Amino acid sequence: MKRIITLITLAGACVAVQAQKQVIDVDAAPALAFYATKEWQQAFMGYYGVDTGVEPGIPEDQREREVLGQVRDLLQTGADADLRAAVGAVEALIREQQAAGTNTSPMMLQIAGTLEMRNAEVTKDQARAKQSIARAERYLKQAINPNTGFPNFKRAHKNLANLLFRNDKAKEAKVHFVKAIELGDRDAVSFGILGAIYMEEGKLVSAESALRNSLMINPSIPQFKQLLGNVLLQQERYAEAKEIFAEMLQKTPNEATFWMAQANCYIALDEIDQAARNLEIVRFMGKSNVPSLMLLGDVYMNKDMVDEATEVYLEAIAMDPSPSYINSFIGAAKTLNNYIAYEQGMSVIEKIQAVYKNNLDEEDEIELLSLSSEINISLGKGAEAAANLEALLKRDAFNGRALLNLARYYGDLEAGATVTDEIERTRLKREYEQRAILYYERAQNLDDLMDRRRAYIGEAQLRVQRNELDKAADLLETAQGLEYHENVQAYLNQIRDALKNRRRS
Repeated sequence: MKRIITLITLAGACVAVQAQKQVIDVDAAPALAFYATKEWQQAFMGYYGVDTGVEPGIPEDQREREVLGQVRDLLQTGADADLRAAVGAVEALIREQQAAGTNTSPMMLQIAGTLEMRNAEVTKDQARAKQSIARAERYLKQAINPNTGFPNFKRAHKNLANLLFRNDKAKEAKVHFVKAIELGDRDAVSFGILGAIYMEEGKLVSAESALRNSLMINPSIPQFKQLLGNVLLQQERYAEAKEIFAEMLQKTPNEATFWMAQANCYIALDEIDQAARNLEIVRFMGKSNVPSLMLLGDVYMNKDMVDEATEVYLEAIAMDPSPSYINSFIGAAKTLNNYIAYEQGMSVIEKIQAVYKNNLDEEDEIELLSLSSEINISLGKGAEAAANLEALLKRDAFNGRALLNLARYYGDLEAGATVTDEIERTRLKREYEQRAILYYERAQNLDDLMDRRRAYIGEAQLRVQRNELDKAADLLETAQGLEYHENVQAYLNQIRDALKNRRRS
């Protein structure tokens, strides 16, 4: 099954919300859910009949006719006990025929398989249900066996297809659904389930065609309409998908899945306010999941509603501290930090640490420690943050964020107010700057190109403060060689002009 979640990206000071992925499961689950509906039960009960056009007729064997009459009488009551009695009668007949060396007719085998399918549905004992399913599959395959059965037995193909699909054998089920349709089956269920199978295989055009056929035959099956909406989402036909889910919401306004699916359509169509409305409705209903809350938080960030976004992020973290979500939660803290929402970012970090406690792996611990130290430096808690970063470097000597943050911290650090002697203050300032340069030089040897580039630019800025313009120009040229940026080039040009003026004077 494809589990698909909306991606949120940060660019500069803006969160770009993209609907490349969904906050709902875009998979065949609605098709499986159909088997629990009243519509399925009504359709299923019709499988005991005979369609003489593409099926064998009523059995000629007198004993089979007698048992068939018993089965019909028993099934009329609708009682589970009578269903089990019908299953027992058919099984007894098959054992008699096997003992006598007589072949069971394809029609009786189809009925036996269908009864076993139904018996498996009502049996509470899982072991017995599994046995019924195995017998049902065996009987139905015998009914269409070219040597002993009726290979063009439409109803047997159809029943077998449903049985296989329900038991996670979709690839094999597809063969029998296609065969049943070739034989003239025009049931909405067959087209609908076939559409679900094609969807899972990534054959979206075939899936759409099958689902539209299903809805044309019976437009009242909501599971197949939902699947059509999912197929349109996967094809990025968001305007059409939006309308599908709008229709479904008119009939079932309490279905959170439809609100979330439509929210993704709105995001793709750049209708952010509508997306926020949908996601807040889901939240009000108490049916949010972590992906929908994270998406809502990102939508709020896109609207510069930082406090509202933070509240939603915190709610998501408390909802499900699963390892699969940790990167999304850390990403939220990074987003807030990039927005200079330091206190909110720290609240998210503290929430992550409190909820996950000892369940964070070392990489995530390092990431959080590095990020929290960066925020603390920005909040003026530099000494504490620097101590944490230096401790972090003992665990991860090549942590680019730690190296760069320590370099910036020491580059900006001034002697404390207790140091009143100007010479001593200057000496300490130089000492701090030299320590910053050492951290920049370590970062310049990292594998990550962006960290190396930042390290060259950071040291260049520090060299400018020290009036070491020649060195600063060399560092910026190296940074431009790694990746060219217009703003860096403009800064470099200013330094070169300053050097020219200095040489003239």
